[in-house]
Amino acid sequence: MFRNPELFLAFVFSLTLGVIVAENEVALNGARANLDRTPRIVCYWSNWAVYRPYPANYDVEDIPPELCTHIIYSFCGVSNVTWEVLVLDEERDIEGGGYQRFTDLKKRNPKLKALLAVGGWGEGGKKYSQMASMVERRNSFVRSVVEYISEYNFDGFDLDWEYPGAMDRGGNMADKDNFLSLVEELRAAFDAVNPSWELTAAVPIAKFRLDEGYHVFDLCRILDAIHVMSYDLRGNWVGYADVHSQLRRREEIDKWGYELLNFEDGYQLWENYGCARDKLIVGVPFYGRSYVLGDPNNNGLGAHIVQWVGGGDPGPLTNATGFMGFLEICLYQLTDPIGWAKKYDPIGEVPYTHRANQWIGYEDVDSLKIKMNWIKAKGYGGAMVWAIDMDDAQNFCKFGRHSLLQTINDGLAGYIVPIAPEPTQTPEPTWWAPPTTTQYTGTGPTTTTTTPSPGDVDCSVQEYWPHADCNKYVRCVNGNPQVNTCSGGLYWNHPFKTCDWPANVDTSNCNV
Repeated sequence: MFRNPELFLAFVFSLTLGVIVAENEVALNGARANLDRTPRIVCYWSNWAVYRPYPANYDVEDIPPELCTHIIYSFCGVSNVTWEVLVLDEERDIEGGGYQRFTDLKKRNPKLKALLAVGGWGEGGKKYSQMASMVERRNSFVRSVVEYISEYNFDGFDLDWEYPGAMDRGGNMADKDNFLSLVEELRAAFDAVNPSWELTAAVPIAKFRLDEGYHVFDLCRILDAIHVMSYDLRGNWVGYADVHSQLRRREEIDKWGYELLNFEDGYQLWENYGCARDKLIVGVPFYGRSYVLGDPNNNGLGAHIVQWVGGGDPGPLTNATGFMGFLEICLYQLTDPIGWAKKYDPIGEVPYTHRANQWIGYEDVDSLKIKMNWIKAKGYGGAMVWAIDMDDAQNFCKFGRHSLLQTINDGLAGYIVPIAPEPTQTPEPTWWAPPTTTQYTGTGPTTTTTTPSPGDVDCSVQEYWPHADCNKYVRCVNGNPQVNTCSGGLYWNHPFKTCDWPANVDTSNCNV
């Protein structure tokens, strides 16, 4: 697998040592924290955009590197045979030089970081669940990730597994722990081979998804950034016409499971679960969700739709039912501004448009200005877009080239991301009883079946407890205390609830 012996040795080294902190990063209360307080502007590019018809065909060289701090190549996959990185479009990505041309954009902006993303909706979740379930498979995957990043000069890796623990997408209850193990092992390998490499993840905001698949507190301390997919919050599946990236709850419309599925409640949930707000990168869509109205005269928010057709008519450029890129929407409005009536959700603060029986909820320049102000008011880490290739890159609609992305840049200009207060860990729901012994090959602790003496630990009081030995600690799992051992010569730092370098730990009350 590794053609570079030095790279292989560095990777093996990573599996036995503790975390190495990057030169431009600090260990802030046991977590990775970026010293650069400028906001991130993360631009996902979908590599299939090159196959769209003109004027929506969008190649690597169409990406404006000066308008992004991070660009993400979407996507590679996972092989269910070797459990390594799977190139999904070898002709375009490898033979056509897609990967190399993508990272070469850094020549036009030396501060730009280029990442490779794995997963996406189309990849499903079953393979990822299977890969993460066994340490040998995770090792194969991590090794291949290190090789691809090194060979093509990427600056990091983005995990877009949709979603750990999602049994409706081929996952299972063990995914939550296994995903954390995968992240820990990737981080350890990166820190050993190249500590400047970034590790990020694209994540949902739905509470049930977080509960079943994400150890939020731990992930937010390990990952460099959390790319929150705060879009597709509504769609044809809900049974009525609605916008899909609303800023806040609309009491008259949002009922039952949709009450908290909005920006304000969704991001607050991530914070409540223990994620520092400066790690949260706010995702905005450069596309709309479309519907077929049951009655063209009933065309407001919550209007009845013809659900069985699957969504609005396909657009001429993206050709997807229930989905339309911003360029398509603005061209419709440009050519027929009266027919495509523009309206606004006054509480969600996003626009929608309709013509005859077609209805589309989307984002525009004005709604993005509002969201950028919201990001600054909340102290979040920046903005993320899915996807840059659906913007009006050539100014057909007369709002300027890359009008949506430029609006984000203008809105975040001069913003300095404030250092977030140290988050506290909220107890998570436990969906399954883990085995008594869990094997890790990264820097994570190894759980043993040893149990502290009765009376020393009260699991009803707190989750973590110190141990008599400095390199051990007790964690309550399903109400039962289990002794864990820090690997790589690390000691348990109880005030910060993490394994840490011995020099950072008070050892006066434990056995060295």
